[in-house]
Amino acid sequence: MCLLTFRSYSPTIEDVRENLQLAAIKESDLQSVTQILFSERERDMHERVKLLELDENLLKTIEKGESLKFQGCKNDTVVLCTKNRTYDVKEVEISNSLMLTPNLELSEQTNVDTPDRTMKVLNISGIFHTYFEAKECEPRLEKLFTILEPTSYKGVEYESSIPEEDLYDWRRLQNEIQASEEELVQALNDYFIVNIDGYFRLISFEFKVRCVTLMLDLFEEFSWEIDEVDRELTYDHLKDFIPKPVFDTLFKKYTNTSDKSKEDGTRLHRYNEEQCCKTLAKVLLAASPVTEYKQFMESWNIGTPEKIKPKEEYLNGIALIKWNSLTMEKEVVSYAETDLPKDINERFNALFKEKDKWTVEEITPYITNLTSQKMNVNAALTKYARCSVINGVKHYSSKHGK
Repeated sequence: MCLLTFRSYSPTIEDVRENLQLAAIKESDLQSVTQILFSERERDMHERVKLLELDENLLKTIEKGESLKFQGCKNDTVVLCTKNRTYDVKEVEISNSLMLTPNLELSEQTNVDTPDRTMKVLNISGIFHTYFEAKECEPRLEKLFTILEPTSYKGVEYESSIPEEDLYDWRRLQNEIQASEEELVQALNDYFIVNIDGYFRLISFEFKVRCVTLMLDLFEEFSWEIDEVDRELTYDHLKDFIPKPVFDTLFKKYTNTSDKSKEDGTRLHRYNEEQCCKTLAKVLLAASPVTEYKQFMESWNIGTPEKIKPKEEYLNGIALIKWNSLTMEKEVVSYAETDLPKDINERFNALFKEKDKWTVEEITPYITNLTSQKMNVNAALTKYARCSVINGVKHYSSKHGK
């Protein structure tokens, strides 16, 4: 293939051959199609056309006929979403020039079996020195709480004070949250966000505690075993207090399917002891962020059904057990994962500032939300922390600490 660029006149085949001769190129070494490029660029091409580099997954998405969507509000940095992936998009400068030339044929397209030279004249629509690079990233979900908190569901008695124009349906939520459809659906399942009458509502902590307390009170009232919880009977007794979508979400979060069944074959359920105990512990921590250890454990036990036993490890992710050298006593100190920095470097710095050494079990709840498919908890600890063994147990401390 022969490719030449001219500006102000229409070349002929003889002109092409003369240029090849001046360049000491044998015409017989070339394919028989010559493409002449004119650099008559359109003035607004850079406004109308942007170049975007696609990775294999983005390319397959387009080839399948599926859509790509740019998502976010005016002040957000742009992201590109497929059905199940989110990409950070940034403009990148290059030293070379990228010429946008419609209908330009590549080498294999010009490989025609003919001895006669043919010529095509093409216009260069634009010359670019930047393009947009798309790199897969984690979905940006922090905004979920910011936009949904003002309309959080606190009970039917508060609904008249919620303006309908402040509520978010699926379309509005998807337009503002920078996450793919599947990632957003997963986030809604993870964070107690419920579809009530077509609008997505964050369940307030107070209402969640009220519901869980009612469910556990009923559990004690019927004297069920821990793995004999009747879902239908529970809802039937609580339906006047808990909307069906809220009940379904909470029951799924706080129970697992049991091995036992009712006489009609319907499966019974088992309360998730850790989830139940964690929620009740949060109530105590909200009332008293720092509590003497024995006093906290006694209060925790009193507030928990007899057949559900609080355990110290259930505090991981919501509180720390620390030694107070002034009172010479152990204390339970509120320390919630949601209050820590979102940046992973800042997160580890905060963790090691609060406590010198952590076991894997202690630190995992505080870093799980910052991991990804490419970097799990073990990889994150290897990269950002230092491992040591104390009495046969692995502990992690600051990478650059003493």
